[in-house]
Amino acid sequence: MKTYIRSKQLIVDPALPPIQQGIVGFENNKIIDVGSASTIAIPPGSQVIDCSEETVMPGLIDTHGHIVTNSKYRMTLKEQQSLDVATAALRGSMNLRSDLAAGVTSLRALGDFGDLELKFREAIEREEIPGPRLVISIRALRPSHGTAFFMAAAADGVDEIRKCIRENFSMGADVVKIFVTNVSNGQTAEDYRRGDLTQVPAYSREELFAAIGQAHDLGMRVAGHAIGGPAMRWAMEAGIDSVEHANMLEEQDIEYFVKYGTYLSDPNLRLFFDEEVGFPSRDNYQLDWWREKVAVARKMTEEYIPKVMQAGTKVCLAVDSGHGHLWREVKYLAQLGASNTEALKAVTTNSAELLGMQDSIGTLEKGKLADIISVHGDPLQDVTALKDVHLVIKDGKRFA
Repeated sequence: MKTYIRSKQLIVDPALPPIQQGIVGFENNKIIDVGSASTIAIPPGSQVIDCSEETVMPGLIDTHGHIVTNSKYRMTLKEQQSLDVATAALRGSMNLRSDLAAGVTSLRALGDFGDLELKFREAIEREEIPGPRLVISIRALRPSHGTAFFMAAAADGVDEIRKCIRENFSMGADVVKIFVTNVSNGQTAEDYRRGDLTQVPAYSREELFAAIGQAHDLGMRVAGHAIGGPAMRWAMEAGIDSVEHANMLEEQDIEYFVKYGTYLSDPNLRLFFDEEVGFPSRDNYQLDWWREKVAVARKMTEEYIPKVMQAGTKVCLAVDSGHGHLWREVKYLAQLGASNTEALKAVTTNSAELLGMQDSIGTLEKGKLADIISVHGDPLQDVTALKDVHLVIKDGKRFA
């Protein structure tokens, strides 16, 4: 059956003027009609969804998530990644449900223990659980002395890294996640934080070139956890597709982003700027040494993220482990100086391009997948309207 959605305002692409009293139609899982009410005649017998008091727009795309972990739980990442499989699966299912309810119809998953990402993707595709469309890494890779041992497999040296990437590919991974920076001298939560928010290289230049080259040979894109420093620049020289976080970005890094066309993904803005759910809301923020590290990274984020955007770098936003809070990332990107249009592109068109899926998602066009949401209010005027999602359609199926 054909389905048509009436809107007060239709955003087909954040970069284009919205259509007032717009209509979008779809059949099965594909969009078949987009235009104004004066140009589209709804065929008799079609299903009509009335969002005539709302803004209708493309489904949101999250470029960096960890399915099992959620910052709402007062547990360390290590503790959450060490849960028994049943508890992890239940929590992961709830996290994915909350992402979908928040308008996220596609999610790039970048590290969980075991093969849980694969199992979640299969369960969603079989329609056993609701959740965004998943692009998965299955196993993130780190050197033996690297951070996040609880969610990433150790791979050292050129040959071992290449082997692990080939294994991931054979298991069904879509993308490679690699820890470019950060090392950990110990395995406690404190050791993790002491190794976090630094510019210390994890992999060598040679290892990064080998990893990225191998992934690209297999047609896989590469996401690199990189806070800043020389290894982040090595990775960009090697052709990495996205740098994740970059919260200690410096002036000299801007020319690398521009020269190599690297995307900046998941700057974790809410962690630095949101008093309610960010770093300041957590018990460990009382530690002087940690609060000082956060303050340094926040200052660098505030200074250089706007500059790298102004230079033309495409930013993509994500929740990491803050499921349901993508709207906060959009809010703080706008507060850092992005126009509302650019902030919306960071969760639609930019992210679709980064995933290599711009021909099927990111905008509302004939022939693309029917990933459609509605929100109360006008996000082109106030991006926090994304907090109030009403309608959620993914792949032509209604979930809210």
